[in-house]
Amino acid sequence: MEDIAQYSGFDRRTIYNHFKNKDEIFSALVANVINEMKVIIEDVSQQDSSPLIRLRDIVVRLLNLYSEHSQLITIFMSEYEVSGKKKKKQISPYMMKNILAYREIESLVSDLIKQAQQQDLIADIHPYILAGVFNELIMRTVVILHSNKKDFSKEDAVKNIIRVITGKIIKDTSILDMN
Repeated sequence: MEDIAQYSGFDRRTIYNHFKNKDEIFSALVANVINEMKVIIEDVSQQDSSPLIRLRDIVVRLLNLYSEHSQLITIFMSEYEVSGKKKKKQISPYMMKNILAYREIESLVSDLIKQAQQQDLIADIHPYILAGVFNELIMRTVVILHSNKKDFSKEDAVKNIIRVITGKIIKDTSILDMN
């Protein structure tokens, strides 16, 4: 807490007036990022454009957000992934609130994917699987961007993510034929 106080410029007692412990501070930081994610998705979802254009815009905007908060999001996502394995009483109420908020975000993205599927723009794969694929691609891309690859830009990243999402990975599918 002393390090947090020093970094934030606040007195440690002031921080304790607002937060009981580091878990509450972390949860508050995560809550802010999750709220930004929700605003992005709601904003883009209201656009009057094709579901694919809206999904691309979500990828671009989340890529920027994830880049800004990469360490925080990485830690939260690891907590999120194991939350199903932990008993609810092992997860702080603050973190549980963030997990539920993130599930709502997944639902919003899944709804957009369903719209694209109804227009026959995206393959009939479970929307939650595709929402997870979007998120994993964005997170992995942030890792690559932060590793200072000089030959890889955000523009390249978006093009690559869209290419993966559109299924344009394998050039010769005949090798996959089982006959």
